[in-house]
Amino acid sequence: MSGQSGTSPTPLRPWQDSLRSAGQALEFLLASGINSDVTLVVGREGKQFKVHRLILSMRSPVFEDLLLLNPASKSCVLPLKDDSPWAFQWLLNHIYTDKHEIDSMELALQILSLADKYMVASAYDTSIRYLQTVVKRNNVLKIYNYLVHLFADNDSLRTLCKGVFRDNGNAVLLSPALMDLTPEAMSQLLKEPLRITSETVIFKALVKWGQAQLKLQGKPLKPSALRQEITHFLPLIRFFTMTSDEFVQNVLTTDVLTPEENVYVLKQIAKPQSDPGHHSPLGKSLQINTSRESRASLITKMRTVLCEGVNKTWLREPTYQFHLLPSDNIVLLAVKVQLEGGAEDVQLEIRKEDANSAVLASAEGRGANLSFKNPVHLRESVTYVFTLQVSDPVTALYGSKFSQKVYEIEGFQISLSPGVFIQAVVFF
Repeated sequence: MSGQSGTSPTPLRPWQDSLRSAGQALEFLLASGINSDVTLVVGREGKQFKVHRLILSMRSPVFEDLLLLNPASKSCVLPLKDDSPWAFQWLLNHIYTDKHEIDSMELALQILSLADKYMVASAYDTSIRYLQTVVKRNNVLKIYNYLVHLFADNDSLRTLCKGVFRDNGNAVLLSPALMDLTPEAMSQLLKEPLRITSETVIFKALVKWGQAQLKLQGKPLKPSALRQEITHFLPLIRFFTMTSDEFVQNVLTTDVLTPEENVYVLKQIAKPQSDPGHHSPLGKSLQINTSRESRASLITKMRTVLCEGVNKTWLREPTYQFHLLPSDNIVLLAVKVQLEGGAEDVQLEIRKEDANSAVLASAEGRGANLSFKNPVHLRESVTYVFTLQVSDPVTALYGSKFSQKVYEIEGFQISLSPGVFIQAVVFF
């Protein structure tokens, strides 16, 4: 093809000749800026994108109004200061080339925001599908923060979050992302259908969140300051659903409530048949939540990891020590061992790897099962030291020295090293 018309031949353009599909051509136009008729200046950084009005208008009614129909759209430079350049680059690639790959939750949430703003339905659907595949109990609160502040009417995100809350309330409240919640998000979270083992889990999470807020503000970590920080959230705590021991061990010791409030709550716990009315009779003091409807639920997602796959032998030693590293927040219920001979008595202690760490939990028993009186909350990517002690020198334990193994079930990974001295880990 000569491309000649009269005496003015059209020169060859190698990029047009080498691109064999519309997709390749559009990708090149975006990357090169050739034939661009408007420059978008995005974010505070002022990142420039040389784009094409017609192409953007084909995929977005907002861009159509902004770039073609608006009388003020004739400018060749358009600032979009509130948008993320990172996510905007992805959105442009999606508009030009139907790109669908997303590699992080943060990017997906920013894409969702832009897709909603510019009404790019396909990008919106892509980000929702990605979030559905990656949401876990240790990251769901990142999505929840966005939900509260940017997507309050987004039923897809709300359903996604609530599903995790119902199945994994304890672990959600252990997530480090809890500390990043705004007061508004924290308030809404406490009203969600969190499935927990005890109301104390929610109270302790609120206290940790309040302490994090005080640190962020540079305020002293005093009970009076903590009380002031979380006072608006305390009426959401159902103190009457706690046992007396739970209240004394987890609430009274924080000094968040006044002595009068502590006495009032303990009296109500001790007399569950009494009617406290709708408000606490404490004058201008805190309005105690009078609900006796427990949010505690039976554990329905119990998982058992069998610790197999290594060569085990019968060992006779007084102490066995190993490290356990979970890939996600887990609530440990029990471990199983295999003993033979003698009294078959065994004790277990759990500490963090830090040499100065106190005992987090302990259990003792005779035989195979070592169950914890209270569930043990283990955080993701934190190494814990497990110490097994056998009282009778005749008792042998079936295990493997100096070995290490990663066990996986339903996406949860538990690493044991050095040595595999237990038969199973039971958690949810």
